[in-house]
Amino acid sequence: MSDATPRSILGDATELVTGTDWASAFWWCRGATLLARQALELSLAQFWEAHEPGMERASMRAQFLTLHDVGLDVAVIASGNIVYDQLSRACHYHPYELQPTRSEVEDWIGMVARFHDALVDHAMRQPPR
Repeated sequence: MSDATPRSILGDATELVTGTDWASAFWWCRGATLLARQALELSLAQFWEAHEPGMERASMRAQFLTLHDVGLDVAVIASGNIVYDQLSRACHYHPYELQPTRSEVEDWIGMVARFHDALVDHAMRQPPR
């Protein structure tokens, strides 16, 4: 999966959510949230590799905090951080909680796509270090 891109991973997540395969009916939610989170993590890793090599190895909290230093819009950072937290929570099994609904997962996939696009747009405007 070394040639996977954030967009291709999000496409796989969307396919899981919208698919009608009965075999994946039980686990589509967890699978789609894991894929969406992986796409978000890969987006950040690619951004840091181009602009601040080594930062991609830091914790996700540190990466989101450091986005403020590169001039990314605060609303974009907040949105990315919020969806990362929601996806992380949804990825873990909680026996007394319902899993997220299809529309929630679709919204999260859309938020990750917008966050990825914002990172790419910002990277295009900033010269790599």
